[in-house]
Amino acid sequence: MAQAKKRRPSGSVPKQESPPKATGAAAPRTPVGYGPQGSAIRRQSVAASRPKAGNKTQLYILAAASVVILLVVVAGIIWNISNNKAENDGYGNSRSGIALLGSGGDITVSNGTPSITVDIYEDPLCPYCAAFEHQYGQQIAQAVDEGKLAVSYHLLNFLDGHSFSGNYSTRAAAALMCAASSLGSTKALWPALHATIFDDGVQPSEGGSSDLTNEQLGQQIVAAATGVGLAADAAPVLAATSCVSSGAMLDTVKSSYNTSAATLTALVGGVGSPVIVHDGATVDVDDTAWLSKLLAS
Repeated sequence: MAQAKKRRPSGSVPKQESPPKATGAAAPRTPVGYGPQGSAIRRQSVAASRPKAGNKTQLYILAAASVVILLVVVAGIIWNISNNKAENDGYGNSRSGIALLGSGGDITVSNGTPSITVDIYEDPLCPYCAAFEHQYGQQIAQAVDEGKLAVSYHLLNFLDGHSFSGNYSTRAAAALMCAASSLGSTKALWPALHATIFDDGVQPSEGGSSDLTNEQLGQQIVAAATGVGLAADAAPVLAATSCVSSGAMLDTVKSSYNTSAATLTALVGGVGSPVIVHDGATVDVDDTAWLSKLLAS
């Protein structure tokens, strides 16, 4: 017979009262992310991460500004290319021009007796002179060959201190004078040498770690001479290279600079290059049509 389940006597186990709820720092916290409170916080966090209307406006403004900046940069690049392209590209160096060394060290290149002459003041180390030569050299060459233009080059040496050797501008200018003195009457020779002196890979950099020695300058003269059909050991070629190695034209470069410096100071307030002059006034070569306008005048 089953035994009746014993019943505990009432009160045999003391009634445990619920402990008082903890307050303050001891109070249990509902974990973030769980339960209704956590869900609310999570929803609030997501909402906070969304850009407000004001933030969207700022993003639109930044995006529009970026587009404007990009367009300005692209336009600048296009303008720079169009304003620095080589004029008459493909013509090459002068084919008929001869060079005459003046008593003051200026070198005039011409073909026949043109009615228009421009004076160009330049330093062999000057990068802007190289840029000018690259942009307008071929157009000038064609005008010379057609008998429309004579160019009187005035070689400066104010950038000597920016060359590796400390006197590159003077020595390069002297080499150009030596070539004009001995080889200037040979058509196309001096214009080719002049263009080469400003070529990339030949012209040294301002503040660079090297420049051309006198021997290397002499080699450029030989290359220009053989390029127009002269023998490397022809008497005029040997005379020109000997002139370079002996420094025969160095004093002429220095005296020529003094004359040019006085002229430039009167014209533009100081010595700089390149400076292009016609009839005693400077030419604005920022106008890419300057030579065309000059020839048409």
